Amino acid sequence: MTNTTTTHPGTQSTIIAPTTTTARPTLAPQPSPIPTGTYTVSNGTRTCIRAVMGLQLMAQNPQKKQMEYMAVNPNATETSGSCGMVQSELNLTFSGGFINFTFVKQAPTYYVSKIEARLELSSAGMFYYAAIHEKLFTTKLGNS
Repeated sequence: MTNTTTTHPGTQSTIIAPTTTTARPTLAPQPSPIPTGTYTVSNGTRTCIRAVMGLQLMAQNPQKKQMEYMAVNPNATETSGSCGMVQSELNLTFSGGFINFTFVKQAPTYYVSKIEARLELSSAGMFYYAAIHEKLFTTKLGNS
């Protein structure tokens, strides 16, 4: 088993051998077209998050010593989350991984305060984890 941890300001990556045998995605050697999905989180009848986006994960394959890519398929992704007065969560789960977004409302703006992702690779037999804790995509309330 190989454990490697690299820490950069605002990020953390860990590579270790997986202990489960679930179906995992296979990465492509080149970026592929990224399908756009609409992901929503609601609290009853009120929608607090509506994200229209395409997502692609990149991972360094240590066996091939190159970057590999995986586009997230919105049709094979489960959306969940929570709505709060100050903080809301958007959680996207797909075969072999997840991406979580934390949104913060701080009048007169809102922004993404955290992005967390995990990906298990079938090609490398490893999993990758990264979390970014920064003030990202800041905009005025009422805008997107």
